[in-house]
Amino acid sequence: MNSNSKSPTFNDVADFVRAWARIPVKRQIDPQTQFERDLGITGDDGSELLEAAQKKFGVDLAPDESGYRKIFGLGPNEYLFNAEGFGPLAGLVTLFTTPSVRAFTVGELFEAIQKARQPREQKHE
Repeated sequence: MNSNSKSPTFNDVADFVRAWARIPVKRQIDPQTQFERDLGITGDDGSELLEAAQKKFGVDLAPDESGYRKIFGLGPNEYLFNAEGFGPLAGLVTLFTTPSVRAFTVGELFEAIQKARQPREQKHE
């Protein structure tokens, strides 16, 4: 799907997630499916999924210095995915901040893709 094609449907996004993460066909993916809890996608894998979704659907989900915060409506110290593993600074981060990880869903990714496409689609009308 390129940037000039029609807007993706929810099923297009779900099929992309399924293929990217190699999720078995028998496992249902609906708008409430959570990436971490239901699909086991977290940390760097979550970041890679978002990057792949941007390429696949021809959108920019992090168009400015706010990164993903604006399009996903993230608050201070709120994140889409938990960090993987423990680095040398992990203890300091949790000591001085209280990060919160949203129950990020496939439906939210679909909505963000639609939102990111709106400015471009309005230019082509």
